[in-house]
This record gives sequence, structure tokens and C-alpha cells, in this order.
Amino acid sequence: MRNRRTAAVLALAAGLAAATLASTPAQAAAEPRSRLELTVENGDASTRTSTTLDCHPAGGTHPEAARACAALETAGGDFDRLGTARQQQVVCTLQYDPVRLSATGTWKGRPVEWQKEFGNACEAQGATDGVFPL
Repeated sequence: MRNRRTAAVLALAAGLAAATLASTPAQAAAEPRSRLELTVENGDASTRTSTTLDCHPAGGTHPEAARACAALETAGGDFDRLGTARQQQVVCTLQYDPVRLSATGTWKGRPVEWQKEFGNACEAQGATDGVFPL
């Protein structure tokens, strides 16, 4: 009797493990890829830096990839919706030192082409919720 119970438990565990392994690749394939190139350029275009941001899972060359992905997730991948809650809490000087930000790539499989110019890096940081490493 005990051997039958042990065999039944082992068979159930093996079946669950096989089902989990079989569903993992399908779930991974179902998650759309998010890969972005984020560019920061000063106003006269003499300085330009680029970084990559991968989300789902977070990675790339971005120094705070998980935080940037979380901000984009909250904004639904819409760069114009980034920082809307924080924007009014950020206090910046009125120094004019323009910075141009751009993002190209894909967000959850959808193409992304976005760029915007800000009066200075502080303003850009607040408006984009820190997605761009400035």
C-alpha cells in the first residue's frame, strides 16, 4: 500500500514538473520583447551618449534598468506619459542648457520612435522619471 502511494506521489510530481517545463518556453515566447536605445545629446550636439535598455527581463547597458523598466511599465511604454506625477515635484534651476533625448526600438513588440528637447538635464530627468541616464 505504501509503495503504491509513493509511486502515485512520484508520478504526480513528475507530471507537474513536465507540465511546468513544457509551459515555460511558451510563456517566454508569448512575452513581447522590449529593447530600446536611449540617447542623450546636449544642445549643440557636441556630446552624445547612448545606452541600451532591455525589459522583460530588465537588462542592457542602462545603469538602473529595473527602475527604468518599472517607470516605462507604469507609463504603458508611452514616453510622453513618463514623470507626469513627479514633474510638478521636481525643482530645477532656470539655467538654459538644452538636452535632447531620443528613444528608438520596441516596447512589448511595438515600434518606438520618440524624441524631445528639454531646457536642461534636471528638467529632462523629472519629465522622463529617470528613464534616461543623465
